[in-house]
Amino acid sequence: MVNEIAGIYSRLSQDDGNTGESGSIQTQKTLLTQYCKEHGITIGDYYCDDGWSGTNFERPDFKRMLDDIEAGKINVVIVKDLSRFGREYAQMGMYIEHYFEEKGVRFISVAENIDSAQGTDNLVLPFTNVINSFYARQSSSKTKAAHAARAKAGMYLGNHAPFGYIKDPADRHHLIVDPPAADVVKDIFRMFAEGIGYVRMTKILRERNILNPQAYFNQNNPDYYKNSDYWREPFDWHATSIRAILNNRVYLGQVVFGRTKTKGFFDKTRVAVPEEDWIIVEGTHEPLVSQELWDTVHQAMKARRRENRSGEVQPFAGLVKCADCGSALNVSYDYKRKKYTGFSCWVYKNYGKQRCTSHAIGWVALNELVKNDIRRNARAAMVAPGEYMCMLLSMSEQKQQNDLERIKRTLTQVDKRLAELTKILNKLYEDAALGKISEERYQAMAPTYEQEERTLSETRTQLEREIFQSNEAHDNFEKYLTLIRKYTDVEELNAYILNELIEKIVVHEKVVDEDGNKSQQIDIYYKYVGNLNLKPRVDYTKEYREQKMQELVQLGIPLE
Repeated sequence: MVNEIAGIYSRLSQDDGNTGESGSIQTQKTLLTQYCKEHGITIGDYYCDDGWSGTNFERPDFKRMLDDIEAGKINVVIVKDLSRFGREYAQMGMYIEHYFEEKGVRFISVAENIDSAQGTDNLVLPFTNVINSFYARQSSSKTKAAHAARAKAGMYLGNHAPFGYIKDPADRHHLIVDPPAADVVKDIFRMFAEGIGYVRMTKILRERNILNPQAYFNQNNPDYYKNSDYWREPFDWHATSIRAILNNRVYLGQVVFGRTKTKGFFDKTRVAVPEEDWIIVEGTHEPLVSQELWDTVHQAMKARRRENRSGEVQPFAGLVKCADCGSALNVSYDYKRKKYTGFSCWVYKNYGKQRCTSHAIGWVALNELVKNDIRRNARAAMVAPGEYMCMLLSMSEQKQQNDLERIKRTLTQVDKRLAELTKILNKLYEDAALGKISEERYQAMAPTYEQEERTLSETRTQLEREIFQSNEAHDNFEKYLTLIRKYTDVEELNAYILNELIEKIVVHEKVVDEDGNKSQQIDIYYKYVGNLNLKPRVDYTKEYREQKMQELVQLGIPLE
C-alpha cells in the first residue's frame, strides 16, 4: 500500500468577499489538519496563497505544490472546498481530472465530499466548478463597475498616494499635498520646461541627494517592504521615473481611472487604453502644476528633444518647421565652439532637391528675430492693451473671413462631386437592373464610389461644423495677453519661454528680387492667437476701434 503524504492547500482573496472567520486561511488549515488526523493521513506540507485570485493559477504556493508533486514529496491534495482550489472550471478540470490522475495524486474536497479515490465521475465536481467560475466572473464585473462608479465620483482608488501627495487621514480616497515631495515634483516640471533633459535631470537630482519616489515611500513606510533591495539606491533616479511624473495628470488636480485594462478574464496582461476612454475627473484635490505649465511641458515632450554633450536640449526643439514640406528643421551644433550654428530642412538634408529645398537660417538670426518679435508684442500689450486687443480682434476677423472663404470654396467642390457620385451610382444601378452590366461588374465598381460618397459626406459635415463653430477669440486673447506681458524686457530666450509662448515657427525659403536682394519670410505662431503677421481688416477705422473697445469692456477684459 502506497504511503499517503498530503499537501494541505488553502487560498483566500478579495474575490471571495467577506468570508468571515469560517473562510480565513488559519481556519482552513485548522479544519484540514483535523480532517487528516481523523482519517489517518500524514501531512507533508501546508501551501497557502493569501491574496491571490482563484482564476489565476500562477499562484506562488500553488506552483510550489505542483513542484512537490513532481518531486514525489506529496501524493494527496486536500482543500476545504473546490472554490479554494480555483474558480476557473476548465483549468480546474484539467488539474483534478487529468494531471492528478496522471501523477497518481488523490484529490479531496471536504465540503463537497469529493474524493478522487472514489472516482471523479461525480456530477457535483463539474457543476461546482462551473458555478465557481461563474461566481468569479460575476464578482469581477461587479468589482469593475464599482471601481468605475467611485472613479466617476472623484475618489482616488490607488493603493498608495502618488509621489507628492499623501492620503487624507479622514478620507483614504482623497489626496492632500505632501510638501517635501511636492516641491520635488514642481522642480521636475520646471526643469523640463526650461530645457533640461532627462539624463541631466537625473544627475541633478542625484547630486542634490533627492530620494527617488520608491525610497521616499520606504522612508515614510519602513515596514511595508521587508526586502532590502528597495533601499539599495535611494538617490538613483531614472528617466522612466521622471517621464511617469510628467505624464501623471494627478498633478493637475485630476483623478484618472482606466488607463490600462487586462486583455481578458483569464489573460491578466495589462494593455494600454486610448485616452478618450479614460475616466477623468477634475478638481478632486489641490494641483501641483498649472494647466499652462503642463501644456508647456507636454509641447516640449512631443518634440524630439536630443541632449547635446553638455546635457542641454536645444531650446527651439520641435518648434521650427519647413514652410513647404512641413517637416522639422534640423539644428547644427559646433562642438568646438560649443554653440548652435543654424537650421535646415530635415527632408532636404536627407533626400535632396527632389523633395524640398534647404530653408536654411542661422541660429543667431532666428533667435534674435523671435526675441525681438516677443519683445515688440509684449511691449505693445503692456503699453496700449486696449489698442493691441483691437488689433488682434481685427486680424482674427480677417483670418476668420479668409477661412470662411476657403471653407465655402471647398464646400462647393464637395457638393459638386457628391452630385456627380449620385448620378454615377444611379446610372450603375440602372445598368445593372437592365442587364447592361453584370452583377459582378456592379459589385466591383459600386463600393468604391459608395466609399467616396461616405467620405465626402463626412467632410461636408465637418465643414458645416467649422462654419457655425462658436468664436472663442476673446477668451484666447485674454490668455495670450497674460502670457506675453511677462516678456517685455526678455534678454535671453530659453526652452521654457519658447514652449510657453509659441506654437510653431515656420521658415520659408529665401527669395531674391530683381535687384539681387535676398529676403526670407518667418511666420511665428503664438499660442491662442496664431500668426500675427496678418494685416488688420481694411475697415480698421477709429469707429471700428471704439466699437471693439466697448465690446471688450462689456466682456470684462482688462484694457489697462
